[in-house]
Amino acid sequence: MIVVAGEALVDLIPTQGGELGVNPGGGPFNTARWLGRLGADTAFLGTIAADPLGQRLRDELVATGVALDLVVATQLPTTLALAQLDAAGAAQYSFYTQGTSSGELSVEQVIDLLPDTLDALYVGGLGLVLEPIATALTQAVGLARSRGALVMVDPNIRAALIEDRAVYLAWFDAVLAQTDVLKLSVEDLAWLVPSEPAPVAARALLGRGPQVVILTAGADGATVLTVDGETTVPAVTVDVVDTIGAGDAFSAGFLVHWLRGGEGNAWPPRISFPAPVQHEAVVEAAVFAARAGALACSVRGATPPADSAARLQAAA
Repeated sequence: MIVVAGEALVDLIPTQGGELGVNPGGGPFNTARWLGRLGADTAFLGTIAADPLGQRLRDELVATGVALDLVVATQLPTTLALAQLDAAGAAQYSFYTQGTSSGELSVEQVIDLLPDTLDALYVGGLGLVLEPIATALTQAVGLARSRGALVMVDPNIRAALIEDRAVYLAWFDAVLAQTDVLKLSVEDLAWLVPSEPAPVAARALLGRGPQVVILTAGADGATVLTVDGETTVPAVTVDVVDTIGAGDAFSAGFLVHWLRGGEGNAWPPRISFPAPVQHEAVVEAAVFAARAGALACSVRGATPPADSAARLQAAA
């Protein structure tokens, strides 16, 4: 069982005809759907609205094989994100979060809902910023770690939503101390540690809790850092439609490959964690993750294709 915790929202993406397309989204929500499409036993932990958009979000989880057992219903409206795409398909977002569904998960709900047995917990995105869910996810990370689960974090920083940088950084340190795998982008790292070159800053994060740090850089690939080495994994060449959800697909690909102990192995997981990691095995998982990220770039929006697993296997 992989539990993915965080926000579920709707991306409004301009179409070529000038209309706004309605696309299910939210970093953790996307990661959960990719995990489901890749065959992992996955549940989404978060609040989803009872409105029509929220029902569509639930339907999307079910369609990709993600369990709804940990979903909390709320009467607040669905959170919205307006995406603006540049010429390369990269998105900039304006978020509409005030009085909406994504931030409402409570500590008490996490304590009640988080399974006693789970293989991994993945958290990230707006859930690490909005309250009360940010405090709730801090509790979830501690509980998952105490239950022997792998904890993977992707901060996916949206600076415009962070009201107090010092408060966020203090929270980030507390979560990082209980994190096994940290995946972040070069943009995230530049915001977190603006005074250090990226390679130095990324390696320093290893000393603050994680056994693995993965630094993604879009078309420039990803860098895998462990105590035993540093390896750059090249990006996979693909005709880019947009980059929405690429990082989320990367995270899902990494988790599936790592927990299965290799490509093509069956679920449930065969590798226990936390444990000392082999650098080469982490790199292999990141190579598979890069293929997943590339597949996400080849489709519009963040919804994984129904045949994602088969397409990634064919691309090996």
